[in-house]
Amino acid sequence: MSVSQLVTEARVKEILETVDYFLFDCDGVLWDGNGVIEGSVETIKKLKSLGKKVYYVTNNSSKSRQDYLEKCKECGFPAELDDIVCTAYAAAQYLKNIGFKNKVYLMGKDESMGTELKDAGIQYFGPGPDPLEGNLKEWFAMRLDPEVKCVVVGFDPHISYMKIMKAASYLRNPDCIFIGTNEDRSLPAKDKDIVIPGTGCMVLPVALAANRRPILMGKPETNMFDLLKKVRNIDPSRCLMTGDSISTDIVFAKNCGVRSMLVLSGMSTEDDLITANGKGSNADPNKQPDVYAQKLSEFGKFI
Repeated sequence: MSVSQLVTEARVKEILETVDYFLFDCDGVLWDGNGVIEGSVETIKKLKSLGKKVYYVTNNSSKSRQDYLEKCKECGFPAELDDIVCTAYAAAQYLKNIGFKNKVYLMGKDESMGTELKDAGIQYFGPGPDPLEGNLKEWFAMRLDPEVKCVVVGFDPHISYMKIMKAASYLRNPDCIFIGTNEDRSLPAKDKDIVIPGTGCMVLPVALAANRRPILMGKPETNMFDLLKKVRNIDPSRCLMTGDSISTDIVFAKNCGVRSMLVLSGMSTEDDLITANGKGSNADPNKQPDVYAQKLSEFGKFI
């Protein structure tokens, strides 16, 4: 018998009685490459009408919190700026909270990650195209900015050999902080033949070249939840995290000590769920959601 339980009316009733804070991943849960997932807006609105606190917790670093707020409103999701936690914001707040005063070499989008760093009062440079130029002799003579004490890598559509070289070179200094927003392999786009590479495809080349492991802001690490707890005073025992990825969202929930719901409308499949639940010693409790549904509306119809 599966350890993870299918959503039923009785289970939803129990969740509504014991959960005050609902955390939602966005891509693959609320919307995907095809648009808003049917029934997701209505589910969020029902939870809000019951007085539940709803937070949008996303690994996507291609947008700032303000961008996400605008997208939520355009799609019909009720949201305020403080309801949104994204990895671009988490990275900036992490540096602000440790009192970082130097420069950041940023591999990421200026309009998202740059905006969040700027809002936190942190100097940075690096966004935009940096095409391959020069030769080996010129590369060895490259001058690095001595004020750079942190490399931040997020979603960067302009990733290049030169950027990887510069980031890895700054990271030769063991005192230079290495932050990655997340290591997602690709973006959720069910029923599409095209694979859109995720931020992991930007973070991992730098990590490999530098022979360093980054401090990850995104799920499954706990940094975004730690930020929510600090700012919003959330009680983990009264939380439910809903996501579409076992390896990020569900493991994140386990790491944070909160309950979890998997929806099969994005990255993870029913086969992945069966594998996680396994049999006997093959089961992986760290990857087992408490409940699951095909999509969020199957939870919402019982509210």
